[in-house]
Amino acid sequence: MKKNTYTLAYEACEAYFSETGEIPTIEAIKPIININSPTTISNAIKNWKITLSESIKSQHKNHEIPLHLISAITKIWEEALTEANKTLSGQLGNLQEKQAELDARERRLNDESSRIKQLVNLTEQKYQEEANYLKKEINRITGEYICLKEKKESCQLAASENEKNNAVLSEQIRQEHDKYNRLENQYNKEHEWSIKRIEEEKDNIKQQKQAEIDRLKSESTHCKQANNLLQAKLDLMVKQINKNNERIVDLESRLANEKLRQAELVLNEAKLQKELNIKEEKIHLLLDKRLRKNKQ
Repeated sequence: MKKNTYTLAYEACEAYFSETGEIPTIEAIKPIININSPTTISNAIKNWKITLSESIKSQHKNHEIPLHLISAITKIWEEALTEANKTLSGQLGNLQEKQAELDARERRLNDESSRIKQLVNLTEQKYQEEANYLKKEINRITGEYICLKEKKESCQLAASENEKNNAVLSEQIRQEHDKYNRLENQYNKEHEWSIKRIEEEKDNIKQQKQAEIDRLKSESTHCKQANNLLQAKLDLMVKQINKNNERIVDLESRLANEKLRQAELVLNEAKLQKELNIKEEKIHLLLDKRLRKNKQ
């Protein structure tokens, strides 16, 4: 059958007294039974002390010790227990106050750590969103760059085609000139009216060819200007891409610094926790020394 807390505490008092020869306390019994019930443990200790006192009286009675001497010894024993309890209560109160201060400090450290972690997470999320935006912007600019590059190549092909057409037209003009020269030699031998007519026709053809040449030259100039404009836009986009890449590198550097700062904060928190543990151990050692001193 499972024992209740009172029975466990009472038996622990007897075992503690038998093993150490010291009067049991609440703090001594709690780790033995692994139950945190100060009221029940206190009642068990009180009843155990009464039983111990009665046992001492019985033993003294069997040895025919005077009753008034037994009463005096019992009274002295109870006064000693009362004084020891008062001393332990005062020390326990001081330790509880110190423990409360340490708990409050630990809560403040935990709150500060949570706030810093939340701030780092928000900062990291912000930097990540900005980096994603810049990557999308780079992809968009790269797409426009490719499109403009294709347009540039198209204009270059058109300009090359125009140059070829100009070469063909130049050859045709040369051939026409040769033809005109032959006609001129032939027409010089014919009637004056025929010569005038040929001259007029030759002038018309020259004007048409010259107009065609001027038109092709104008188109070639326009293509070259468009090509220069596209080249300027491409150069501007390359500068913008380089600038965005530098900004991403800067953001990644800042993010690394934030993570390093978070690691330092976690390390400081661990150091503080270690200091708290050391102080708590020192307090327990001092308390044990005082208890042993008071019992002596």
